[in-house]
Amino acid sequence: MEKFGVALFYSTHEAMKAEKIAKEARLQARIIPTPEKIYASCGFSLKYPLENHQLLDALLKQAEVKSEGYYIGEQEGLKATYQKREED
Repeated sequence: MEKFGVALFYSTHEAMKAEKIAKEARLQARIIPTPEKIYASCGFSLKYPLENHQLLDALLKQAEVKSEGYYIGEQEGLKATYQKREED
């Protein structure tokens, strides 16, 4: 089973900016279509390894990139589930 983080954004521009910030920090992250099981204003989200959550969150706050929320995703085969991550 694969576990990963998903960051949601209010706009495509914010999602692209977040990906750029993550890549500049050499974090593994990529833009994905927002999963259908999650409601969001924007159709794009950022998928990243869970162990990078604290650093990614700090980088986005420092750059004033507003996130609509964070989710923890779990994928086993073709089945994926998502749970909203509570504030740390």
